[in-house]
Amino acid sequence: MKRLLMLVLFFFIFSSILNLQAQDIEDNVSKYTSVNGKLYLQPLADAFGANLNSGFFYSAKIKTFGLHIDFGIKAMYAPIPAEKKTFTPQPEMGWVPPAGTSLPTIFGDEHEVTVNGITFPGGVWNTDYFPLAVPQLTIGSFMGSDFTLRYVKYKIDDDIGDIKLYGWGIRHSLSQYIPLMFVNIAAAYYHQKFTVGDIIDATATFAGLQASYSVSVLTLYGAAGIEQSTLGIKYLYTEEGQSMEISFDLKGENHFRTTIGAALDLYFMKLHADYSMSSQKVLSGGVVFGF
Repeated sequence: MKRLLMLVLFFFIFSSILNLQAQDIEDNVSKYTSVNGKLYLQPLADAFGANLNSGFFYSAKIKTFGLHIDFGIKAMYAPIPAEKKTFTPQPEMGWVPPAGTSLPTIFGDEHEVTVNGITFPGGVWNTDYFPLAVPQLTIGSFMGSDFTLRYVKYKIDDDIGDIKLYGWGIRHSLSQYIPLMFVNIAAAYYHQKFTVGDIIDATATFAGLQASYSVSVLTLYGAAGIEQSTLGIKYLYTEEGQSMEISFDLKGENHFRTTIGAALDLYFMKLHADYSMSSQKVLSGGVVFGF
């Protein structure tokens, strides 16, 4: 029974991450040099970075001192618009695409496309959304500060290696210096790193302000701040029996985000959901247990 529960837990936490299908990503992107490989993967950089920077908090209230521990599962959902499912290829390796050529991105149609006798890969997912789920631990408070940790590690296979996510964050109460009767305000900084073997190396950061207002069991909260994300890719490009290593970094399009959300305090359990607005929109939420 214990083993079954652990398998269920692992499936819930890792199911969205394992759906990255790392081998398929490597196989598909290896058909491109860096020029079009960047265009193929850019929507993943946008959605992945936006997801990582989501779901961290449900209240800006932080006590000055006293032990407080939260543990929960945070889920993120990045919608993928139609314009991010295709891209216009650029000339590479002597190949010039005909005018009007459109190829699928990593989120596009899964069928291969042949142009002038050259076959290009389809998407890894033909999807309208990109999900992610991670465990999160928050511990406080010390002088009005609390600390957040995220950690996931899972081995796919010997060829790909491990999926690893490590993240940390710190918040500090500003309300303790500027007492406001109803609203709590905090400053926050978060940093995360995600790797898939030697193929993907991603980082994401967020720095900004958080605010919340509570009445009875309901808390309304929001945030605004600056974020950035980088998705590093490394793979082998093979043509006519010859290979060369390709590596490049993609910057996420998100730079400034605002978040609005609501949480319910059900005594030992808290439920929250929010919506973040930036160039890549994100829905996120969580189930949190704490004392």
